[in-house]
Amino acid sequence: MKKYLLIALLLLILAGMSFSVFAQEKITIRHMEPGDEKKLGYVHELANKYMGKNPNVKVEIIEVGWGNIYQKMMSMAQTDNLPDVIYVGSRWIPVLAEMKAIKPLDQYMSQDKKDDYTKALLATAQYKNKQYGLPRAFSTKALFYRTDLIAEPPQTWEELIEVSKRIQQENPDMYGFAIAGAKHVSTTSQFFNYLFQAGGEVFDKNGEPVINSEAGVKALKYYVDLYRKHKVVPNPVEYNREELPNLFATGKIAMFICGPWGKSIIGRSPDNKETPYQTALIPKGDYRKSILVSDSYVLFKNAGEQVWDYLNFITSYENQTYQDYEYGSVPVMKDAADTEQFQKDDFFKTFIDTIETGEAQPLPIVWETFQDIMTDAIQSALMGDKTPQEALDQAVIRIKDEGIAPTR
Repeated sequence: MKKYLLIALLLLILAGMSFSVFAQEKITIRHMEPGDEKKLGYVHELANKYMGKNPNVKVEIIEVGWGNIYQKMMSMAQTDNLPDVIYVGSRWIPVLAEMKAIKPLDQYMSQDKKDDYTKALLATAQYKNKQYGLPRAFSTKALFYRTDLIAEPPQTWEELIEVSKRIQQENPDMYGFAIAGAKHVSTTSQFFNYLFQAGGEVFDKNGEPVINSEAGVKALKYYVDLYRKHKVVPNPVEYNREELPNLFATGKIAMFICGPWGKSIIGRSPDNKETPYQTALIPKGDYRKSILVSDSYVLFKNAGEQVWDYLNFITSYENQTYQDYEYGSVPVMKDAADTEQFQKDDFFKTFIDTIETGEAQPLPIVWETFQDIMTDAIQSALMGDKTPQEALDQAVIRIKDEGIAPTR
């Protein structure tokens, strides 16, 4: 009898040990994030905060540059090995959804969670009426300018050229302005500011490409003339938009157009003594417009409840707003923009005021192919290989040949 009691006791002990081991089993969440050192610092900070609250979870941050995240992500998707959480340009959501590599989030999102965002912002991360992404960042654009060199920022395209020329006359080692022209996603986005300001569009209401319209040609001609005719910008083909803040910080340019993260890259507050600066609305063409772009978090198709819990945590109102202000992003949460924190900051207020004149960029399924076509056209005009009309005519032909059409 004692023998049986001993066996039973041992079985209970073993069962308890097994339960304890199971309860403490580590769950690893793989999180891929592009960005600079400062942005990634906030990501690690939130991941550590989550792990502190959930000791059975290990969050592995996979750091990657914007220049190669798309290729790396697509390669991993083809081998069914995507990370659980991925920070993506919302423009990539359609292709990932078509590949069935990511899962809709509708089943996880409470109404309170949805109410944190504007409907327009949520729509930037939807595809075929499903919510595939949680907007993490979105931006309008503004003009950064040196306040010690420019008393009043230029208000129009013409004034931008005039002010730039004056700056160069007074400061021979400095360009007045800078634009992006490298083979990079930001070149397309940068050009769209001018396209929309000229009254142009990429696709008409029937989904036909109309980038080569009179307005489109006018926008590209102005872009090219800044470099080839007026000579108020350094060679655009050598720079992407993310490199312009460094030119500004080192005194090589007096103005550039960027999102609020430019402040983080400059590495100095607007009231610094070396390169004091402020932001202003982008000088207008025929219209006052600024491109709206969003980035989102998506979940790998096999991600489970714990992964959603992590994503829900890092995108909470408190954590989102903290990152937006500290890093320099337009506040994502719809009520945050009205808080004193943002409204009393002249730097941020410009970007918030620009929202009402913002226009979303088109969202074709095969964004990367579309982007390549656009940057090829922009570069060919900048280098003088084609006229703006010829470059955009060729772009339309290629867009049609590739069967590229907008998803919204």
